Amino acid sequence: MNDGTYIPALKQGDLIRIISPAGPVDEEKLRIGVKRIESWGYKVEIAQHALDRKGFLAGDDDVRLKDLTDALLNDDVKGIICSRGGYGVLRLMKDIPWQKIAEVKPKPFVGFSDISAFQLPLFERCGWMSFSGPQAAMALSGDVTERTAEHLKCMLDGSHVFLSWTDGTLVKLEAIRSGSVNGRMLPCNLSMLNCLIGTEFMPDFSGKILCIEDISEPAYRIDRMLWQLEASGVFKELSSLIIGKFMYNEIDISEIVHDLALNKF
Repeated sequence: MNDGTYIPALKQGDLIRIISPAGPVDEEKLRIGVKRIESWGYKVEIAQHALDRKGFLAGDDDVRLKDLTDALLNDDVKGIICSRGGYGVLRLMKDIPWQKIAEVKPKPFVGFSDISAFQLPLFERCGWMSFSGPQAAMALSGDVTERTAEHLKCMLDGSHVFLSWTDGTLVKLEAIRSGSVNGRMLPCNLSMLNCLIGTEFMPDFSGKILCIEDISEPAYRIDRMLWQLEASGVFKELSSLIIGKFMYNEIDISEIVHDLALNKF
């Protein structure tokens, strides 16, 4: 199995494949996102079924699984960027060929939100690091700052340039508990993380730094999910907990979530 310490940087002209393992995709937004990725000097290929639709899913489970597996195992594909999150990757988890993936050379994989439920066992079972970042038809299609897009570009090409804040915006960081910690950071959507509790796909959080975020969840449901994490023993295993952005009805409720977590972590 890979040891999770090395992901090869992409080179100009490398092939990036766009896949849709979760929700259905807006074709125009995907076109905009693809154009941005191509402007970075990469070839972009849209997976065969990336624009399929079946209700709240980007096509049937079998074709979404095929596109995901093909992208992961195909040596010609040098990087993978998901089109969007939404819902659907959980339905594929039991059929993903984890052992085969663990035996091949890792490559950059970008996703967030629903996709994070796949990214956790991708690291735990296969040793693949992945990027929690903007996706092709969601964020890279326009709803993302240039700074964030540039940061992803630097991660993909291996330059890892430190990008300072130049627009006067300050990032508010407040410690729930003070102190110094070390550990691997595991970002995950809170709702998706709670779905993994009690399953074979729940990772070992011992000594890890967990970063959580979510949207469209009211405070009482977030409190319930935090309670479940506490009651299942996850918080006791962590070296640190980071509260990301939480939005509900287009209102930032991150401070409310901070207070809820303070009483549990």
